[in-house]
Amino acid sequence: MKLQPGVHKDIPPLDYHEWRFDFEQPENGPISNSLLKKYAALGPLQFRYAEQDPRTTGMTWGGLVDCLLFTPSEFDNQFLDKALNPHLSADGGVRSKAAKEWRDDAADRGLTLIDGETLEKAQKAVERLKQTPSAAALIDGADFQVALSQLPDHGVPVKGLLDLVPNNPDELDCLADLKTTAANIYSDDELGRAVGKYGYHIQGALYLHLWNSLGGFHGGEWRHHWKIIWQSSKPPYETRVTQLDQLWMDAGREFIRYHMPRLVRDIRTGTWHSPFRHKSTTLHLHSPSIFAEEN
Repeated sequence: MKLQPGVHKDIPPLDYHEWRFDFEQPENGPISNSLLKKYAALGPLQFRYAEQDPRTTGMTWGGLVDCLLFTPSEFDNQFLDKALNPHLSADGGVRSKAAKEWRDDAADRGLTLIDGETLEKAQKAVERLKQTPSAAALIDGADFQVALSQLPDHGVPVKGLLDLVPNNPDELDCLADLKTTAANIYSDDELGRAVGKYGYHIQGALYLHLWNSLGGFHGGEWRHHWKIIWQSSKPPYETRVTQLDQLWMDAGREFIRYHMPRLVRDIRTGTWHSPFRHKSTTLHLHSPSIFAEEN
């Protein structure tokens, strides 16, 4: 499903993710936040030939909470209770050929298998989000799962999927994203390392750019700040809202300014050459990654 340029509200996440980057026709895009960060992290050559990343338990939990909060009507299209497998062993194990075929068929249909206990915990996590005033100020009345599609001058489409666009009069200057995390939300150091490790500042810079480019065209409100709703992935699912400061956002924009033209160039030329082919580089004693470990 290719999205036309513009802002698309209430789009089912499965429809959004159906529009995938295809190396057979890379000029058709789309470039996404995750694709750009993967290109920068792996380098052009490995990026071109790398296998798809497997889905992790953390991603499953985050996706479940997202679904229950933002798109509950899509639950049956994304998740399936493991206990519904009619071929389970007496102790609930997946051992028989029939049980494994049922499991594999569910996966082939794009369904994530969960158990009742996990679902109950995720429902409690969603209630915690709604009951936390700082998070509720962003969530209540917001537009959820807003897809953005832009066709820049370089001709390769760029897309993004916003968790929520706040409509609270006190929050009209920001966009926001929900992150479930194993980090200690009381530790600014741990949250800062999570931002740097997963590139949340890059996501924020890209999504703000897309929104303002498209929102301005459609007469919408310009937004200038990126807020993250952090929720601990462990009970009692405590929640904290933070806004990334200007230094984070400047770093995100600089990352995009550096890597986006190179990705577009490689897409256009189909070369995917290593940047280290013709030059040596300096390895500093204290790189940012070492500082992060020392903290």
